[in-house]
Amino acid sequence: GRSHREKLAKPELFSGAEKKRKRTSIAAPEKRSLEAYFALQPRPSSEKIAAIAEKLDLKKNVVRVWFCNQRQKQKRMKYSAGI
Repeated sequence: GRSHREKLAKPELFSGAEKKRKRTSIAAPEKRSLEAYFALQPRPSSEKIAAIAEKLDLKKNVVRVWFCNQRQKQKRMKYSAGI
């Protein structure tokens, strides 16, 4: 039945995700470029993200996640600064 298949699917999903969630390190020059893009546009469209990814030779997903993280970081810094 259905429940049997779900039991099989779940662990596979998690172990796969664990392996994939290896932190992608972005080299300093790329990071500087990303920070410059971020200063201009903290919320780029997916087209913009694709263009940035291509320019910096990074995966689109990496760029998207970086922008997400960067926005979170900005939020945290604002709060901690008491603004």
